[in-house]
Amino acid sequence: MAEITTERSEKQRFQHDGISSKIAKIESIFLDSNIGINNSHKLLGLLRNAKDLALAWAKSDVENTDMNKLFCALHVERIYQGVQSLEFEDNKEKYLKDLLNGTLDFFERRDSHAKNILWELEVFRKIKKVIPETYLEEPDIVANINQCRIAIPCKKTYSENGVPKALSKAVSQIENDHEFGIVAMNIDDLIPEAVLLRARTFKEAGDKLHNINMNFLARHEHHFLKYLSKSRILAVIASTSMVTDIADESPQFNNFSQWAIWTIPGLKTEHQNALNYFRSKVIG
Repeated sequence: MAEITTERSEKQRFQHDGISSKIAKIESIFLDSNIGINNSHKLLGLLRNAKDLALAWAKSDVENTDMNKLFCALHVERIYQGVQSLEFEDNKEKYLKDLLNGTLDFFERRDSHAKNILWELEVFRKIKKVIPETYLEEPDIVANINQCRIAIPCKKTYSENGVPKALSKAVSQIENDHEFGIVAMNIDDLIPEAVLLRARTFKEAGDKLHNINMNFLARHEHHFLKYLSKSRILAVIASTSMVTDIADESPQFNNFSQWAIWTIPGLKTEHQNALNYFRSKVIG
């Protein structure tokens, strides 16, 4: 029987007084790499709106907050986490250019190369924090655990019908020098456009994200078994991130995410041990 493990919800408590420094950090990383952000890039609009919000709040104009600009600032907060993970990477220029190719507005529901790349960086950042030997390498990420090279292809799916294709591509990306693979799937774009996750408490919000991930894994378990049973991919991560509107706790608006992991049944002992280690470190 397949095993599913879920993560404690991860929320980024939105600190408005820190948004200016995060905007500046994003801009400096691009500038240091000689990559300009111009009017043709969707990122520029998000940064401008976030700057406007920071300026208004610096003048204590909180009561008249422009909600569109607030949401842009939350998008920038999430983008910052991904961009920051590139600061000391040798090939950061490639990723920075890719982040300018498409929308990074997480309320929009359209295929976006930029969002695909940001998802890779979010996975990289999360894993590298707890498994230092984690690298931005083909297929997307490689983590070394107990001398095992674990491949982690990262996929965003934009429709339910796109899941089998994403799995098939992930299978084809696993090379002979990888011990096994874990597919990291982001399912944000299966949620309707411009929807907030509304809840009374952070716990309730976490429960709602948990249900989204669990329902996705249940709906597609037959695809996992079909595409992965004869491959060296042994697990699937489902991740959902949303902007939350929390009624009874503060701050009211946050970025909130949760991961769940499905593992294929009947694993070899050494693979089970490596996955258990990965799960304990990354999922907690």
